[in-house]
Amino acid sequence: MRKFLLSLPRNKKQALVITVDVISLVSAVWIAFMLRTDQFFWPSSGYPLTKITPVQLYTVFLLAPMITVTLLHLGRLYRSITRYITSETYLKLTKACLLASFLWSILIYQIGYPVPRSIYVIYTVLSLSFIIFTRYIATVFLSKTNYQGRKNVLIYGTGSSARQMANLLTNDLEIKPVGFISDDDDFEKTSIAELSVYSKKDIERIITKKNIDEILITLSEKSSSKLRQIVNDLRPYRAKLRKLPSIDQIARGKLKTSDFKKIVIDDLLGRDTVKPDPYLLKSCIENKTVLITGCGGSIGSELSRQIIKLKPKRIVLIEQSEFFLYQIDQELTDYKIKNNSDIVIKSYLGSIANDGFISFIFSEETIDTVYHAAAHKHVPLVEHNPLPAIETNIFGTNILANYAYKNNVENFVLISSDKAVRPTNIMGATKRFAELILQSLQDKVNELPSKQCRTKFCMVRFGNVLDTSGSVVPLFRKQIKRGGPVTVTDPRVIRYFMTIKEATELVIQTGSLSKGGDVFLLEMGEPVSVLEMAKEMIRLSGNEVKDSDNPSGDIEIIFTGLRAGEKLYEELLIGDNVSPTIHKQIMAANEEKLSDDKISEFLNKFEQINPLTAIDDIQKTLYDAVSGYTPNKNNKVVKIKK
Repeated sequence: MRKFLLSLPRNKKQALVITVDVISLVSAVWIAFMLRTDQFFWPSSGYPLTKITPVQLYTVFLLAPMITVTLLHLGRLYRSITRYITSETYLKLTKACLLASFLWSILIYQIGYPVPRSIYVIYTVLSLSFIIFTRYIATVFLSKTNYQGRKNVLIYGTGSSARQMANLLTNDLEIKPVGFISDDDDFEKTSIAELSVYSKKDIERIITKKNIDEILITLSEKSSSKLRQIVNDLRPYRAKLRKLPSIDQIARGKLKTSDFKKIVIDDLLGRDTVKPDPYLLKSCIENKTVLITGCGGSIGSELSRQIIKLKPKRIVLIEQSEFFLYQIDQELTDYKIKNNSDIVIKSYLGSIANDGFISFIFSEETIDTVYHAAAHKHVPLVEHNPLPAIETNIFGTNILANYAYKNNVENFVLISSDKAVRPTNIMGATKRFAELILQSLQDKVNELPSKQCRTKFCMVRFGNVLDTSGSVVPLFRKQIKRGGPVTVTDPRVIRYFMTIKEATELVIQTGSLSKGGDVFLLEMGEPVSVLEMAKEMIRLSGNEVKDSDNPSGDIEIIFTGLRAGEKLYEELLIGDNVSPTIHKQIMAANEEKLSDDKISEFLNKFEQINPLTAIDDIQKTLYDAVSGYTPNKNNKVVKIKK
């Protein structure tokens, strides 16, 4: 019977509900008369005690469902899916039934039918009871048969979002809320919405007693610090922890188990989200032509995704990988179609180190803002392949920046790196020289009359970005998936981490903060031990770390030694001259520069480098050009001969 009812077309289901309502309302009138007169009657015989005629009686019976059903229809209450009715729907039904009873009573009274006034009150109570009760019975009947085999879950917290989540899950066919976990012991042995509230200290007993499959965490706002605290409090049960989207993100009346997400390292390493400044986000983008280099990489592609949402007039993409360019071009095009946008997207395949290629793009496009993310940035690979890094990171930046200067581009933002600070590797040294190129160009701009050139060059440094191509997180995830071992270079290594979304939001905003020549530093929070991060990821996967203290563990961590050019820790600032900006997570540094003549001199030296040039000679040239560069080879500092 249940399957048959659920399989009915929507219009037939609505017709069935209306039919049940009509029967219920007519029954309510009939019972009201019986209770008032203490007599069973048939409408055709009239009702002597009330002096009402059969015609009048039929009219009274007919008006009740006509008025109530009409109001329920106008209130769109027949569109509600019966088996997912919530307390809000019941409240709307109550209001509609009370209003319908009032109108029914007033109408009959105005017509002048001899109906006892007490019948109005009795009918109001009965009609409301029947309408509510029939829906409740239908809800129970249509849902109960699939309740067996549901997952038993506890919901962490007793706040409004936790209560709403429990309400949504009440009629779910896959998930059964058993109770709440409270931080406050005062809530112990109480109940909310008929569900028990348990203290954290009783979790082990409750998990066993109630056969709990999962513990659901729902936060009203994204709060990584709060999530970290919860995960630490529930350390023994991490494999059971799941996070849910916030209640305002759930646009349907039921959840699926696919909406339950495991707690991952990204959740614990990320900081509490700071809402971006809408003005700073849009200032360099809205109604402008924006050029993004390296648009297919981790940072470049996320920049592209965020920039298109800020309504630029035109997006110009540059990428040397055909596959990556195709991917991001298709993604942005799909966004355009879905949002009926008229933003123009132009994609160019080629290298920023190709002067003719960049010259052609600037002749074809009138660029307002440049976000320069193209770079070779994988430290060990660049250490063994320095020429491509010099070509892209140094010459590519120089070519791109000079065309921006010549074409009076408003804003130029270089995506730099914390490895540019006192670099110990070729990648960091080339990124630092790229910064010096921009600072030199900014000095040239500042020497010109204000109307002749308005370009503002700036650069932004930040640490590791989670889940980018160079991050250790994807590597650890793969190693854990295949059962280990997990490789860490050195137990002392610490790094700054930031989510890719937050990093790119801040990068976009730096362009609006720039006064020209600025070195911006992103506030990266506290540094994280890579070893502890590896252990955390193993535990979050439901495994145990295998070590001398726990030889029966699942996954071992082995140390491979620092790679060529790798530091134990990274920095963001070269000197001590740093000042705040109007954005609490963006700081500005004032650092040493090179003159335009010096930049040209070193560029000429870099041009002499070829595949036959010895690595020592390349390091010597970078050493002369970049103050603070101390090459690290085989975990030892290389002394450069003067």
